[in-house]
Amino acid sequence: MRYLTGDIGGTNSRLAVVEGGKVTSSRWYPSRGFKGLHEVLERFREDLGGDLPGDACFAVAGVVEGQRVQATNIPWEIDAVELKARLGLRRVLLLNDFEAAAWGVPALGPQDLVQIGGGLPDPEGPRAILGAGTGLGEAVLVPCPDKGLHVLATEGGHADFAPVTREQAGLLAYLQREMDHVSVEQVLSGPGLVNIYNYISSKGKTAPEHLSPEEISKRALSRPRGPEARALRLFVEVYGAEAGNLALKCLARGGVYVAGGIAPGILPAMEQWGFRRFFEAKGRMQKVLEDIPTWVVVNRDLGLIGAAHLMARLKG
Repeated sequence: MRYLTGDIGGTNSRLAVVEGGKVTSSRWYPSRGFKGLHEVLERFREDLGGDLPGDACFAVAGVVEGQRVQATNIPWEIDAVELKARLGLRRVLLLNDFEAAAWGVPALGPQDLVQIGGGLPDPEGPRAILGAGTGLGEAVLVPCPDKGLHVLATEGGHADFAPVTREQAGLLAYLQREMDHVSVEQVLSGPGLVNIYNYISSKGKTAPEHLSPEEISKRALSRPRGPEARALRLFVEVYGAEAGNLALKCLARGGVYVAGGIAPGILPAMEQWGFRRFFEAKGRMQKVLEDIPTWVVVNRDLGLIGAAHLMARLKG
């Protein structure tokens, strides 16, 4: 079957045609360069030079309610009924972006993953998926006897940031002076990395530079003693702690998958700078977490594959 799929985030909207489980005709578009998803789809149709597939599934960073979703980090309200009418589609399915990512996990192969610690997964155990990008997404994939797999979408990225070291406590106090609610997403995301860098720089004698998350990461990996490296190290430690929190909440014996746009680009830091140590540092539960494997997902098509998988599942 041939499906139109999309992974719609606050920074980029990625659209693709998926046929036979393979992603084809993929395009990236800057989300803030368009007034809504319908405009992105119209551009995609022009770029393809032909008709779009009639069945579509869009993974959106936001809370899906019925056939509508208000995107979290861009001012888009997406309505499935309206999209069908505008673009002449047969069917439009909307789902949370990390719900789509979770549906894509079973299709991953060894070439799509880099394991960071832990043992072997329990194939009957829940699997946790989280990932930092423009925001922070989290979901859980649960095997159900006689019913296959079930995905639990969450908005766990908006839960409270809970520091576990003095430096993290200082970061929390710094952010509390800037905002009413400090969620873990305010630390564990692209903008969150900038927040951390500004906090680290605020303790020095010079004003921080205005750097993008990509610039901070690049400098950190090439100059491991500067403020950028200190910021990225703290980011990785929080990443590990939050992954461990999610693993405990669903007892993810099937493993934890770290997806999103940031982790593949900072893989050396994820492997060396405390991710796994903070993942396991849960007191009496440390022995439980030591056995749970964690992987970084390096396949950037995860959300698109998951969206197409769900469409095929619903039609089958």
